[in-house]
Amino acid sequence: MYTNKVIIFIFFLIREKPIGIKKMKNTLKIKGYDLLSKKVYRILKKEIIKGSFKPGFKMLEAKIAEQMGISRTPVREALRELAAEGFVILNPNQGVIVRSVSPDSIREILQIRSVLDGLAARLAAYVVTEKEIKELENYNIKMEILANQNDALNYGEEDIAFHGFIASICKNKQLINLRKNISAQSLRYRISSLRIPGRLHKSLKEHWKIIEAIKEKDPGRADRMGRKHIENALKIF
Repeated sequence: MYTNKVIIFIFFLIREKPIGIKKMKNTLKIKGYDLLSKKVYRILKKEIIKGSFKPGFKMLEAKIAEQMGISRTPVREALRELAAEGFVILNPNQGVIVRSVSPDSIREILQIRSVLDGLAARLAAYVVTEKEIKELENYNIKMEILANQNDALNYGEEDIAFHGFIASICKNKQLINLRKNISAQSLRYRISSLRIPGRLHKSLKEHWKIIEAIKEKDPGRADRMGRKHIENALKIF
């Protein structure tokens, strides 16, 4: 509903010069302060993941609030949440800066995720139901459509949801919480790997192997396939 206006807003920020656009108060007009801050958070997070905000980019709280036609408080809360997830740095002297992460940090994040996703697949293989198998297959069918459209951004978001669903099947709350933070951080760099020619369809095939192992209730193979899937992305870095 607000896609076009958000694009204008992002363009304004990158230019860092007024372009006389109408304030977007109606765009983000929503009942409930918590929902408003979450909406700002989702918009900013998506633009960071897409690369609209490059590492080192200074995000000005006042300017964001002005262009969205809202107070600075929900913007501040959104930026704090982004900082907690590792997307930005809250610097007392410089303000809010989009975090730059080294290749070593990317490797470390993906190494941890490979272990967690392998374990999630292993545990899911013990308890998965027919309904949950069908849901996993539906995720991959949707990703196949996105792969055919070469839509790496939306494929990456579905990929996170797919693996998150596997974790939810095993119902290990500690594992789910650990994955949540790691997955959010890895998505920025996962998109880059998915944009490599041929990687989307290879990822899709790896998903089917994970589903097959879980469906056949083979914990060992599910673990190996889950790890290998992330390790293949890790090789790119």
